[in-house]
Amino acid sequence: MNKRLVRPILVWLIILVILPLPLLWLLNAGLTDSFHNLLIYDLGLLAYTYWLTIVYLSTRPKWLERWLGLPKMYLVPGLLGVCALALALLHSQLSFSMQRWVVLTGWLALYLAIGGVFYAAFFLSGWLVDYSPRATKLKKRLQRPFNHRVSLWLHRLNFVAIALIWFHVHLIPRLYQLTGFIILFDCYTLVAVAAYCWQHFVATDLAKNKGRVIGNRPLSPRVQEVTVKLSSQASPYQAVAVYFLSFRGRGIPAEWHPFSVASASQAAPPEVKLVIDRVGDFTKRIGQVPPGCPVVLQGPFGRFEQEIEATAPKTSLVLIAMGAVTEPCATLRW
Repeated sequence: MNKRLVRPILVWLIILVILPLPLLWLLNAGLTDSFHNLLIYDLGLLAYTYWLTIVYLSTRPKWLERWLGLPKMYLVPGLLGVCALALALLHSQLSFSMQRWVVLTGWLALYLAIGGVFYAAFFLSGWLVDYSPRATKLKKRLQRPFNHRVSLWLHRLNFVAIALIWFHVHLIPRLYQLTGFIILFDCYTLVAVAAYCWQHFVATDLAKNKGRVIGNRPLSPRVQEVTVKLSSQASPYQAVAVYFLSFRGRGIPAEWHPFSVASASQAAPPEVKLVIDRVGDFTKRIGQVPPGCPVVLQGPFGRFEQEIEATAPKTSLVLIAMGAVTEPCATLRW
């Protein structure tokens, strides 16, 4: 079978079935209850395992990116999040508890998850805004207080929801007596959170992909070209690769943003050029980044050259390039 089909199927099999299987087995083998109640517990446990998987995938593991590519790797957490929320809703509607704190922690976690979905649907996607002029106007008015930086912090409320679910499980006396289950449950939580903390707070300081801005010039009223001088230890990049950049200068937000490479690939790249369309609250300020500003990079990501090498010997290729338009459309000719 084609690798493009086998690899996604294998990834989904691992995430949906194999990963939560040890927890499900320990819970169902150690807890004496009816099939109906065990099924309710399993629904909640599956939702929690999937949420932890999303946290791990947010670190953009290189091994998975090489397997699937960045676009497909981003598709997995999106679909997994919808599945986890549906399972959590079923769990909340079917379960029952007399213990106040068990109920409270469970419902608070669910409300945070639902609130995050509505926030993302309105501010971070076009599901509503693209089809409603009124929603578009409202979003523009709210973009200043709810900018990208605020959105990142609101997104991190998912960790509060995970902490609430962790307490929710530990507050159930019957489950806390299952020592093997609780230990494995805590290990799953620790691995996911530790991977996130390592990637965002430790690995960036140890990263070899660092550099400094050596050029920042406008190509048009809306498009900026930023040139970064890479360190000698930086990984070589390939054509149309993607980097996640964090500018570390004073007065410049340090959050991560993805940008495509606009320079030719080389075996040992001394620099990388980025052509940035100034459309967001962060990119509108990209022209303020001064030369000499330190930069930390994650990546490079992308499997474009591997796709070309695997396809070119077998068939002809038609490549359509799309991106930021740096000249007026009237000057373009076919």
